[in-house]
Amino acid sequence: MTVRRHSLSWSERLYLPAVARGLAITLRAMFRPRFTRQYPEEPMPKYPVTRGQPRLVRKEDGAPACVSCGLCEYACPAFAITIDGGETERFIEREPKRFEIDMLRCILCGFCEEACPKDAIFMSQELELAGYTREEHVLGLEQLLRPASDFEERMRYVGEINHRWHATELAARARTGNKDAAAAGHP
Repeated sequence: MTVRRHSLSWSERLYLPAVARGLAITLRAMFRPRFTRQYPEEPMPKYPVTRGQPRLVRKEDGAPACVSCGLCEYACPAFAITIDGGETERFIEREPKRFEIDMLRCILCGFCEEACPKDAIFMSQELELAGYTREEHVLGLEQLLRPASDFEERMRYVGEINHRWHATELAARARTGNKDAAAAGHP
């Protein structure tokens, strides 16, 4: 089999058309307005959908809302969460004795927030993560606890999402004929 090669013209051999096209793209980009954010002076905008660092909810009595079920630890794809639960005298029977999140491993995916059955962990609005040592980025229970009032907007957003998915599931069940489960609101 013979492959015929196209012979290049004189201008193609000099690569002038390719260089001219590249310069044209560069010149067009030079005069467009810039979208640079002056970071420390101009902070990043924060919306309810923003997923910052995960934090634990502290109840009014000062205790964590976490019951040490381990679902967030299991759901974490980066293995960034470590929980050691222990018995307590409180009504919930278990609470975390050690709850650590390695922020250098955390990928801010929000799976821990979705997996938590007690709404004890939420993605916060805290975006900045800087430190000098690895140990500074392994956050313990006291560093993770925040009052529930800090998460009101995020809790509302997560509740709306869960309600929307629950309503969609009920509508799908109603369409398929499982009207008893749909009317009762059972999954």
